[in-house]
Amino acid sequence: MAFPSREFGAQEYNTDEQIAEFATGRGFPGVLMKLGKVCGDDAPEVWRYMKQASGASDPTWNFNGKFLVSKSGEVSIPRNVGRDIEALMNE
Repeated sequence: MAFPSREFGAQEYNTDEQIAEFATGRGFPGVLMKLGKVCGDDAPEVWRYMKQASGASDPTWNFNGKFLVSKSGEVSIPRNVGRDIEALMNE
């Protein structure tokens, strides 16, 4: 899942359509959420849940907010994304 946000230097595109076009052009295979906030109480409920469940704080930059969810539903913050994904896939 990707959560586009303009909270970090307004670097994201302005519309959901522009974001979807960019993501499709780059072969993004996941679910693309609507443009919105990821910091504070206005973040989507699923984002707030993953943040709370993992003990994360609000991201300070657009690529800092990453979560992994295990097959059993445990939410964690990746330390080494590739290695951590591989470990979860081998559960």
